[in-house]
Amino acid sequence: MSFTELDRRLRTMPDGPAAILDTPKSYRIANLIGGVAAVLTFVPFVLIQFMPPERWMVVWAQIGFSVFLLALLPGIVRSYGVLGWTLWTWRADQVSQLDHDMPQFRTILAWLSAQPQHALTEHHRVARLTLAQMSVRIGMFAGGLERLGVLPVLVSVWLFMRNWKDLLDMPAWQLLLGFGLMLFYVVMTVGNLKRIRLQLYESLLGEALAMKSAPASRRHE
Repeated sequence: MSFTELDRRLRTMPDGPAAILDTPKSYRIANLIGGVAAVLTFVPFVLIQFMPPERWMVVWAQIGFSVFLLALLPGIVRSYGVLGWTLWTWRADQVSQLDHDMPQFRTILAWLSAQPQHALTEHHRVARLTLAQMSVRIGMFAGGLERLGVLPVLVSVWLFMRNWKDLLDMPAWQLLLGFGLMLFYVVMTVGNLKRIRLQLYESLLGEALAMKSAPASRRHE
């Protein structure tokens, strides 16, 4: 019994209709390229602190930001397209996904309920405590801003586009805000994905404990 084994079994489960929500590998690679381009975009802004501004620095920043936009744009368009489709077909998709998930989770729960009681209790406690700590950290870092979704990226894009011709003359506060918003979006996305996974662990372990204690309760009746 371990979280590694639980995660392995969950990852081997077919996604079913919800597979449309998974980010394809090509989009993940594009997001990685966009992240690298975002970092490289700020190199000229660091260089001008130590050497006179040059035209090549402006070109460097413009190319880096262009690559960042082009790399992230397909993923953003796909996300909103999928969102629109799922909002239109939410009822049928929900029913199909539930029908698909039931036998899959039944298999996972059967494996979990066969584990020793003390192991389930310990893992459930760890998942619950870790989830609570992570929720507190995310709340301290972002507060209610985590509900903004992709809006921080759009604000960052707007800040850089409005200074496109004079990127090196961009006010320091706008530069810090633009970079901070992009970093904020990445951190919040990773944090929320980790929290969702922990919630799944906690739910499964709690249900397995309930299943394991049910026969004992019936014996006492």
